[in-house]
Amino acid sequence: MTNDDQILDFLYARQFAYDVLRRLFMEEPTPELLSYLSDSGLLLFPCDEALPAMKNAINEMHKDLNNRRIQANTEDFENLHWDFTRLFIGPEAPPAAPWESTYVSRDKLLFQESTLAVKSFYEQYGVHLPEGDMEAADHIGYELDFMWHLSLRITEVIDSETENVDWTKVNALLLGSVTFLNTHLLAFITPFCHSMHNHAETVFYRQLSSLLELFLRNDIKKINELVNL
Repeated sequence: MTNDDQILDFLYARQFAYDVLRRLFMEEPTPELLSYLSDSGLLLFPCDEALPAMKNAINEMHKDLNNRRIQANTEDFENLHWDFTRLFIGPEAPPAAPWESTYVSRDKLLFQESTLAVKSFYEQYGVHLPEGDMEAADHIGYELDFMWHLSLRITEVIDSETENVDWTKVNALLLGSVTFLNTHLLAFITPFCHSMHNHAETVFYRQLSSLLELFLRNDIKKINELVNL
């Protein structure tokens, strides 16, 4: 990134990417979301030309969706819905457990020290879980949602400036993003994506595991390059 336009493009693009990723992990898939991804969402997903594996993952996900009839109550949709449910929810112990604590804590229990540390990090930035929500704060969907919140604030800072961007505010949010990635998301993303890849029964979710890790590791690399300019 050699000029302001490239930097701004990167900052807006990562907000879009985190929005897509959080939706794919926070809630069960819907025909509407999958149809959007098939029509345009995946084609708009930012892809680093230096990472052909990322482009390949996106292409394979897109191809899998295009080969399906994505409507409620169809076998094509239900196969994807079941893959999500089986991987991350149950009815048995999910083979790709979506909680950070199951990978980083010795006892692998939820709502313990590691979960509380994630919740505390959210609250430092004024992000709170939905009232009454029983899901653990360190769920992969919530962690991606938090990264989306920070990326959104960055673009809001940019949009609020009529002349010069307040790069001090932007850099502070980027540094917060780096800290969260290093301390939390990247602390468990490799074993999580490995489990997801090994147990997924659909091309879509198998390739999503590749896309997720590639994107996160590329994101922190680019942020570090940007804040060190």
